[in-house]
Amino acid sequence: MKRKDGRYLQFFPGVQGTQRVVTLPEGWLVDVTFTHVPQPHAVSMQGVMVPTLAVGARWLTLVPPQEHATLLVILNGETPVFAYADVCAATGLGEDGMPWLDDLYLDVRALLNADWTPSVPEIIDAEELDAALRGGDITGQQHALAWATAREVAAQLTCNANPLLHAVQAFVLGGVASG
Repeated sequence: MKRKDGRYLQFFPGVQGTQRVVTLPEGWLVDVTFTHVPQPHAVSMQGVMVPTLAVGARWLTLVPPQEHATLLVILNGETPVFAYADVCAATGLGEDGMPWLDDLYLDVRALLNADWTPSVPEIIDAEELDAALRGGDITGQQHALAWATAREVAAQLTCNANPLLHAVQAFVLGGVASG
């Protein structure tokens, strides 16, 4: 299992921007806006190329305490374009104030419409999860937890009932985040 944290500006070589951590009732929000991106990145989803790492992109990652999924929402300017949930074994806040998660390999992603409604979500990286189980990096119980959590997140996104997505939306729109 690998530990990830919200140090996005240090993760991508040559990338510059602003980053802050905000505490919300639902957890810790890492808010990053990219001002310089030497090599933009996009992903293809449902036949659409989605810019994920570009100048002006804003990444908002909500890391709830004691949950098994976090949520990254990518905005292009102020328009939501992409939601990406990391399934995890644990979350927390480091001594340096940076949120972290222990990644369980499975991820759930969905395009976002301008009104914040998600498209049909997809669960990805099952082969990484299975390889981690075969390699002894995770237990059978963690494998089952990853699948149960991914299916739950996908179901929430399908009916636009994901509490983390609603909390990020409320934060962006200036309202009070609620869980």
